[in-house]
Amino acid sequence: MRWLVAGAGLVVLAGCGFQLRGQSPLPFDSVHVEAAGGSALQPLLAENLRLNGKRVLPTATGAQVVIRIDKETRSKEILSLSGGGKVREYRLGYSLLLSASNDTGGQILAPTELRLTRDYSYDDAQTLAKEGEEAQLMRDMEQEMLRQVVRRLAFARP
Repeated sequence: MRWLVAGAGLVVLAGCGFQLRGQSPLPFDSVHVEAAGGSALQPLLAENLRLNGKRVLPTATGAQVVIRIDKETRSKEILSLSGGGKVREYRLGYSLLLSASNDTGGQILAPTELRLTRDYSYDDAQTLAKEGEEAQLMRDMEQEMLRQVVRRLAFARP
């Protein structure tokens, strides 16, 4: 009876169509990534595209797709205060304006604003640990933004 139940469970699991998401294929071979100086996302995106087998060119000449990252900003605002007027929570923000065009200058991805926010609690007694937590949250937001950009590029057709 146990073998029958286990076998039935395996048949149901195999038949449900579950599959890991995997990588989305990008519909271009060569790309140029433009961003303002000091952009955190530009080198991450260029490296990700290289690892996906795409040629990342230093100039737009010869690139099938030109990706522009504009208005990349980070923010930190107070979310709540304690009764004594001390900060209890912060909200971190990360946003950018993303667009892409093909080699003829036609727009394949309209300018789109992408935003991420993360909230975290703060304690004056743990300043060093909270600074580390803030830095880790910013790195995580950069990685999440990278994934969002790559997902959007997977649906852009040059």
